[in-house]
Amino acid sequence: MEKNSLKEMLLKAKHGKYAVGAFNIFNHISAKATVQAAKELSAPLILQTSVSTVKKIGVDELIKMLNLVKENAGIPIVIHLDHCTDPELAKRCIDAGWDSIMIDASEKPFDENVAITAEIKKYAAAKNVCVEGELGVIKGVEDEISSDVEVATKYEDAIEFVNSTDVDAFAPAIGTAHGVYTEKAVLNFDLVRRISDTCDCPLVVHGGTGLSDEDFRKLIELGATKINISTAIKHAYFDGYQKYFEQNSTDRNPLKLDEFIEKEIKEVVKTHINLFGAAQKA
Repeated sequence: MEKNSLKEMLLKAKHGKYAVGAFNIFNHISAKATVQAAKELSAPLILQTSVSTVKKIGVDELIKMLNLVKENAGIPIVIHLDHCTDPELAKRCIDAGWDSIMIDASEKPFDENVAITAEIKKYAAAKNVCVEGELGVIKGVEDEISSDVEVATKYEDAIEFVNSTDVDAFAPAIGTAHGVYTEKAVLNFDLVRRISDTCDCPLVVHGGTGLSDEDFRKLIELGATKINISTAIKHAYFDGYQKYFEQNSTDRNPLKLDEFIEKEIKEVVKTHINLFGAAQKA
């Protein structure tokens, strides 16, 4: 299947002053619902897969399933691997057909992070696959990665990292957090602005679930082009189960249950696509 370029998608978003939602999916229901939501709004989409999902379903099985969901959607869709700390797994996904991957060596010392990221970028570029890199440590829990402390990204380090690795998308630590926010996020908007103004590389916001509408709009205005949404999709999935059985306590039709959950996820995805200004941008 023809690859879509993450970098081209995000540069178009930067020029158009909107952001593309990167929604973490974990099975066929969540993938189908996410694609259908984007299709109905005619929006570009990033189908994002966690490392744990890849390991659970299998590299080959997962990419085949996602390509089938992606096929005939009629909108630009990028299949992206999120927060991969294992270079060998990243290479397997590159070889299998992912459109883009994130190699996350952010917990390594700066020079080691640069070396690992640059190695994967070189490997991926030969196969027309884009690479996202991260600098700084984002607080919270995401898949197999957790941190109790944020390590903020410095502007000078950010520019050096991007120039040294030639990544196609860059995720700095700006004050967001993975998972559920326990307090209001204090975001470094100035860092986003400075990097965006002086660097062509598209900027990524991790830990999107729980930010305010105002925060999202300001981040996009300042140059954020890819915003990751994971926790909200998981909540829609589990809350959908609970809501369905509260309304249908004696029903045991799995197809009706799946259809109900799909609708719940679709609404969450649509809400974010509209908020990010990506509707009708496909």
